[in-house]
Amino acid sequence: MWKVLIADDEPKIRRGLRSLVSRCRDDLEVVAEAEDGEEAYARALEREPDILIIDVRMPLKDGLALIEELNAALPGRIVIIVSGHDEFEYAKAAVKLHVFEYVLKPVDAEGFKAVIERAVAELEARRDSGKYAVWAREQLERNLPVLRERFLRDWITGTLSRTEILEGLAFLGIELASPAALIAARFAERGPAGTAGGDRGRKLALVAMRTVLAEALPPEGTYIFEDDTETVLALTPALREDELSAAVEAIERRAGEQVYQIPSISTRSIPDPVEGACDAYDEVRGELADGDGCEAFVVLARNYIDKHYWNPGLCLEDAAAELQISPGYLSRLMKRETGFSFVEYLNRIRVRKATLLLSDPAAKAFEVAERVGYKSQHYFSRAYKKVTGSAPTDRRKGAAP
Repeated sequence: MWKVLIADDEPKIRRGLRSLVSRCRDDLEVVAEAEDGEEAYARALEREPDILIIDVRMPLKDGLALIEELNAALPGRIVIIVSGHDEFEYAKAAVKLHVFEYVLKPVDAEGFKAVIERAVAELEARRDSGKYAVWAREQLERNLPVLRERFLRDWITGTLSRTEILEGLAFLGIELASPAALIAARFAERGPAGTAGGDRGRKLALVAMRTVLAEALPPEGTYIFEDDTETVLALTPALREDELSAAVEAIERRAGEQVYQIPSISTRSIPDPVEGACDAYDEVRGELADGDGCEAFVVLARNYIDKHYWNPGLCLEDAAAELQISPGYLSRLMKRETGFSFVEYLNRIRVRKATLLLSDPAAKAFEVAERVGYKSQHYFSRAYKKVTGSAPTDRRKGAAP
């Protein structure tokens, strides 16, 4: 039931408006009437109506002043002005006060009914929207830990833009310190996958590791989550070197006591988490990888290039996405492990493949260029000469560079 208040200094007008309201809809109830502005204000505060039908000119307090006060005291109400004065200044003032409708006297019954129908439709829409907002807020609060974990995982693996990171931090209420530290812990020995005992044992170990990290790190501003490699990660406010060492020792000791395994642990300081968290994650992940993690990433990148060198669009970002590490980190690893940048190494592979194809006397240089991933024969010739010291046309035969 929607509650209605009628304020007009003429009893006859009030009776007429009450009659019109009662004929409009069954879910409307006139809960109060007033003959002046002050009485209308007091009755409105008392009954809290949903719709207020107000005359402009009333004793003690005019309708416009009343509406202004009601907007502050009872925001969000539907206000309909019913006035015998068709004056531009009144209408302009009504617009500023966010009045729902300005109806002129004498009131036309059909027109008034249409206004009331629109007012109720607006109230119903607000009610439904409010219900949805409450539901959405409840769902967000219930699922906040899951949403935070998913966001942190997406962020740390480099799938979010800077804008998305900042918006996510604000929306999910993550107050991350800057500078910060990243701590990664991983058990080297895990039960066999695919068996109930192995899967359950791994899950229990990860839960225990989360607890261990939470106990060893500052409670304020620390966020603990997992990636898809069964590594438990903690983003925490930056710690002094002695504090970080003490935390690592505590993690190892407590993990040994609770899980009977000593985890591998890697840490990185992050001066600016928004900019540097992805690279820090790539570095600790490489450190914790089985065997020589850095070498493993480079081997995978080289294999990827060997399979896709023919693609003219192949780039560093493609390979990094395949390996799930950041382009910057992969670029540094390639340079350190091979002596060449990603593009330099790719060109060497393409030139090597091209040399094999050019050993066929019938092969045309532009066809070979296309087959090894170059869109332009001119660029192919330049890259070939840079790697081998000679032009493709001079190398119809010979060993690969």
